[in-house]
Amino acid sequence: MGEGNLFSATEKIKLIELVLEITEKKIPILMGFYSDKVDDLIQQIENLGKKFESLSFMITPPISGKTSQDEIKAYFENILGSITSKNQIYLINNPLLFSGNELEPSLLKNMMEFPNLKGIIDSFYNIKNSKAYIQNLNSEFSVICGMEEKFQTFLQLIPLNMRKYCGILSSLSNLVNMYSKLYSYAIEDNLLEILQLQEQINDIGNKIYEVRTNEVKKKIGLEYAFLHLYKDSISRTNADINHFYEELETQIDPISKGRIEATMNSLLNSKQIYQLYFLGKKDLYQFDEIINTFSNIDVLVEQGKVKKIKGPYIADSNTLYRVNFENSQLVFRFRTSQFFKSENLIKEKLLYPFLDKTLSSNDIDLRQKVKEIISTKTGSYLFNKEKLPIIPVCDLIYYDETKEIVPYAFSVNEYIRGKPLFQLINQYISEGKNLYAKKFLDLFSNLGEHLGCLHMIKFDSFYKNISNIGKTPKNSYSDYFESEFEQRLQEAKKNKIDFCDEIRAFYRDNNSLIEEENDYVLLHNDFKSQNIIVKEELGVIKINGIVDFDNWCVGSRAQDFIKIDYLILKPLNNPSFYSSFYNSYSKFYTIDKDFKKKIELYKLLWLLNEYNFESKLIRKSDQMDLISTPSLLLENYLFEIKAIIR
Repeated sequence: MGEGNLFSATEKIKLIELVLEITEKKIPILMGFYSDKVDDLIQQIENLGKKFESLSFMITPPISGKTSQDEIKAYFENILGSITSKNQIYLINNPLLFSGNELEPSLLKNMMEFPNLKGIIDSFYNIKNSKAYIQNLNSEFSVICGMEEKFQTFLQLIPLNMRKYCGILSSLSNLVNMYSKLYSYAIEDNLLEILQLQEQINDIGNKIYEVRTNEVKKKIGLEYAFLHLYKDSISRTNADINHFYEELETQIDPISKGRIEATMNSLLNSKQIYQLYFLGKKDLYQFDEIINTFSNIDVLVEQGKVKKIKGPYIADSNTLYRVNFENSQLVFRFRTSQFFKSENLIKEKLLYPFLDKTLSSNDIDLRQKVKEIISTKTGSYLFNKEKLPIIPVCDLIYYDETKEIVPYAFSVNEYIRGKPLFQLINQYISEGKNLYAKKFLDLFSNLGEHLGCLHMIKFDSFYKNISNIGKTPKNSYSDYFESEFEQRLQEAKKNKIDFCDEIRAFYRDNNSLIEEENDYVLLHNDFKSQNIIVKEELGVIKINGIVDFDNWCVGSRAQDFIKIDYLILKPLNNPSFYSSFYNSYSKFYTIDKDFKKKIELYKLLWLLNEYNFESKLIRKSDQMDLISTPSLLLENYLFEIKAIIR
């Protein structure tokens, strides 16, 4: 994007050395110079060329004003004739950016007598001149297209046997690596794939670049895309970064921000792009580095050699990698979000002893044991075959909260074969299969049983923060619940819910259900289809594992019914699924009208929280009157809240 002139000579050297180190000198580096100070330009090229023999340079015509072809010719001849280093030189032709100075084909022909000149990077605005440049294409001289939306046209102008000597140069390739595919399709003469990929590239560009025809705003859109991509990794304590954030905030409007963020999220989810996270102060997550970094952990060395790494897979708070060893398949789970409340605690290390009854809420020294577990920063938890957990979960192969190996708390878990329940349900719906077969009734019956088993782990008190297990709570549960309810209701009122009095009246009519709370259980607290891993074999859907205990706590069992009811059972709208799930759970606890009303009360609290969260997301756009249509999600939350209280 032309930022090269912003770097001092010292900074350029540091940057080049860093790139050479990371790429292991396997990838050619081209450095651009935008100037019309001939002596200064020659000096910089000479200095860098002698220090880095493999470095190539890109130079422009004079940039400060319109000049004649003779003056442009003399300018390039002065530079090319004065340089003594053997580094390759490429000319840049972009008259829109460089004062209307265009390299006429005849001028380029004259320049080719200089052995250092190895090609031209053309903006492709003048197709007649571009065709003339292509006539010079050979094994010693490249023509490179710099207009992203015209790559397909450019490549098809070149004879098939000559395409290997051309190139394409894109700003958007800083984000997505679709251009190497496009180039490969051109070499193979796969016209259909070229056309389809060009359409995708154009669509992404239109969404990422704030204004497509304005180079400055085009750059701003790209910068904001990077900020969104690495928002959890960038330190806001740095004054320069904060200044950059604030400056960008004034340059890009909320609608453009929302569009760019949505595009980046879509590209991440479709694996068109990947985030790179730091393993340390310098190293990035790369195959060899992961192997070397974890090679001193005995339990991982026992898995054999690393054969393949898949990922990253991005979740709300974590970045996951699936690593295939010789002897096993494991999942590396890094807590990469800086905003996760319990980011320093791998929660499974405290959960698992309760699941196999190694630890009991009735232990006389419960508090001391909990403190010891929490204070242990590295370790593992492997279940004994004769002492299995009460619900299907994976072994905790290793965990490390020290942030010494990598700057994140991380865990290594056994890989659970299968797919999330929602994927199986969506597959059945999309393929028109029978979603109401007996195997699904059995599945929901098993879900009810697993949740019932989990809730058999009882405590004398509630613990929202699991680090406090064993302590005596300062407040009663009813006081805690009322405080949470009032806080969320007040926030909802600020977010323009106009029937808060009716919500409060509903709570007062039913808060005795909370006051009567007399048993507290271990809660998954995120019991939904994404966290239920299933595998279908021989006509049976088996629950192979329940995952993601990042939110587990101790509280009212009704709380664990919110998401499975709202996100699974209600959308499927099948009374048989309800019956299978609740009948199975009722073998452990009675399901009566009061309990179902209690679930509605907890669901109300959750819906208020979701409504407030969604309101925050759209507030910046809303306050500028740039979004006139209410959020459909907000409307849905309001509808559900009204349905509960009425």
